Amino acid sequence: MSESRETQAGVRYDVVVLGAGPAGANVADRARAAGLSVAVVERELVGGDCAYWACVPSKALLRPVIALADARRVDGARQAVTGRVDADGVFARRDRSVHDWDDTRQALFLKSIGADLFRGHGRLDGPRRVSVTRDDGVRKTLMARHAVAIATGSRPALPDILGIAEARPWTSRQGTEAGSVPTRLAVIGGGGVGIEMATLWQGLGSQVTLLVRRRLIPRMEPFAGELVAQGLREAGADVRIGVQVTALRRQDPQGPVTLTLDDGGRLEVDEVLCATGRTPATDDIGLDTVGLTPGSWLDVDTTCLVQGVDGDWLYALGDVNHRALLTHQGKYQARTAGDAIGARAAGRPLDDTPWGDHATTADQHAVPQVFFSDPEAAAVGLSAEQAERSGYRITTVDLDFNVAQGAKLYADGYQGHARLVVDLDREVLLGATFVGPGVSELLHSATVAVAG
Repeated sequence: MSESRETQAGVRYDVVVLGAGPAGANVADRARAAGLSVAVVERELVGGDCAYWACVPSKALLRPVIALADARRVDGARQAVTGRVDADGVFARRDRSVHDWDDTRQALFLKSIGADLFRGHGRLDGPRRVSVTRDDGVRKTLMARHAVAIATGSRPALPDILGIAEARPWTSRQGTEAGSVPTRLAVIGGGGVGIEMATLWQGLGSQVTLLVRRRLIPRMEPFAGELVAQGLREAGADVRIGVQVTALRRQDPQGPVTLTLDDGGRLEVDEVLCATGRTPATDDIGLDTVGLTPGSWLDVDTTCLVQGVDGDWLYALGDVNHRALLTHQGKYQARTAGDAIGARAAGRPLDDTPWGDHATTADQHAVPQVFFSDPEAAAVGLSAEQAERSGYRITTVDLDFNVAQGAKLYADGYQGHARLVVDLDREVLLGATFVGPGVSELLHSATVAVAG
C-alpha cells in the first residue's frame, strides 16, 4: 500500500476525496483496495445526506405509514387496526435509524479501510491541492499524487417566490428531521421528494396540500403520477395539479404561512415544504482555482473524469456531475471511478467501452429508482416517451395488476399498473415501470433485464 507523507508544504496522499457521503466513501474504499493512500475531507457528518437527512430517515419515517396502509388492505388484518400511526414512535424510530445524528459508525468505516478523515471545509487550491479549514480556523493542505475526487453532493434548491425568505420554508432536511406534526402542511413540487413527503406527513396526521405545476413524477410514465395522485387523495391529501405558487407571506415568525396561487386562490398552512429540485454543492470548494465555475454542475466522461481540466486528475461523483441524482448511482459511479483511478495510477489501460469495467454506462441506460409513496412507483431504463425521443422503434406492453393472482393475494382490491418498453429492432427491453403497493420488489429483476 502507498502511504501518506507529510512535508512542509502539506500532507501528500495518492487520492484526496472531498465529501464523505456514500459516493465519497465508496471511491475511497475502491482506491484503498487498489493500494493507494487516501484522505477524505468532510465538513458535516460522515455518511452525508443519505444517512441523516434523505434516504435513511425518510424510509424509516415512511415505513410505519405504509405498513399501516398495507394492513388496512387485507381482510382479517384491517380489523386489528384501531388507531392512527403514533407520531412519537415514528420519530423515535427515525432517530434510532440515524443514530441520533451521530456519525461515529460511519467514521469508523473510513478508519477500517485505512483512509484518513479530515474534518473541516475542503476547497481546491490549484491542481492536485486541497486546503482544509477546521471549525477552529486551523488550516491544513493536502496534496494528491494521482487524483482528487469531488463528492460534495447537492442541496435543496428553493424556488424564486416572493416572500420565500420571510416564510422560512422547510426543505427535504426539515421534512425528515422535524419532531412534531404540523396541523396543515403545503408541499410544493411533484417529484420524488414531493410525493414521499406528502405521503409521510399525511400519514402522520397532517392535512397535506400538494401543489404541482405540471404533473407528478414527470420523468416516469404518465400513469405513475396519476395513480400516485389517486392514492394521495384517497389518503385524504388535497392534490392540486396545474397550480403555481406566486407569493408566500408569514407575518409572525411563529404563525401560519399564506400562499398566493396563480389561479387567484389563497391557502393558509402551518408549514410549507419546498421540494423543487437540487443545486450542486460546488459554490465554495475552490473550482475557480482550476478554471471551473463555482456553483456549477461538473461535466464528466464515462470514467467520471471532469472535463475542461488538464492532467486527468480531477473526478466528480454522485450528485455533483448531474448524471443521476440517486445514492445508489453515486455509489456505482464511485466504484467505477475508483477502479479507473487505480488503473491510471498503475499505468494499466482502461476499459471504458460501453459496460466496461471503467465505464458508468448504466447512468444512461439502466437507472433504477423507487419512490416510496402509497402506491409505490418504480422504474428502470427508458419510458416510452424517452425511448421514442431517442429514436428507438418501440412497442409497449401494459398490464393492470388487478388481473394478477399474486397482486390479489397481496391486497384486497389491489390497484396497480405495469409497462414494459421493448425495442422492436433488437428485441430487447429498454424500460419497465411499475406502480402499486409493494412493487419495489419487482424492480431488481427488471434492472437485470434492462442492463442485460
